[in-house]
Amino acid sequence: MKNAKSLDDLTPIQRKILEAIRRLTRERGRAPSHREVTDSIGRRSIGGLSYQYRQLMAKGYLRCEPGRPRTVQVRLPGEPAFPADTGVAGQLSAGIGPEIDDTPEFIRPDKVVWVPVVGRIAAGRPILAQEAIEEYIPLPRDVAGSEGRSFILEVVGDSMIGVGIHPGDKVVIRPLYQPPQDDDIVAATIDGLELEGTVKTYKKIGRQVWLMPQNPAYTPIPGNRAKFAGKVVAVLRWV
Repeated sequence: MKNAKSLDDLTPIQRKILEAIRRLTRERGRAPSHREVTDSIGRRSIGGLSYQYRQLMAKGYLRCEPGRPRTVQVRLPGEPAFPADTGVAGQLSAGIGPEIDDTPEFIRPDKVVWVPVVGRIAAGRPILAQEAIEEYIPLPRDVAGSEGRSFILEVVGDSMIGVGIHPGDKVVIRPLYQPPQDDDIVAATIDGLELEGTVKTYKKIGRQVWLMPQNPAYTPIPGNRAKFAGKVVAVLRWV
């Protein structure tokens, strides 16, 4: 069996990442999440770790199963390489996996878009600076659209449970190039009220725009001053 490449092929941080994944897997009895790895190596940026994971995959040191949570595996220098008939090169585990069938269409590189998970949105636009990106999640291109346009937000609160969006879910947002339509579920910000963004149902009655919650415990929010970052096109939930 072909051996892995030599130590010279790794940068110091890549070596540190591989060793952390191996150690955490042994300690926990499962593969670690991105956050566990960054905490272990003293780094803060999950987006930076995602980049290093892709580099390690390309070098043959890291592998995971698409659509399956926490299946990341490593090979250290000098160890046998991964068997050629398992794993998918270039497929990244984010520590969690969306409920998407592992079909050949999904795993083809030209059918996949890496979508950033951002912590917040402001002034109607997502903050996509590297330090604001928590991780990247691979999604089918027909869901996420073009590379670099869509983004993902984590849902906080239970105001949208009536349409199946629960706290902790992640919603995929695609930009709007025209005004929202009634019943679109939108990501919006309202200066002075919802500074970090809200996900609500869009409704226009006459000249008045309303952002409608889908939980009777909440009241509608006047939305004439809202700025819209995009429309929710998918909900991701991990079990």
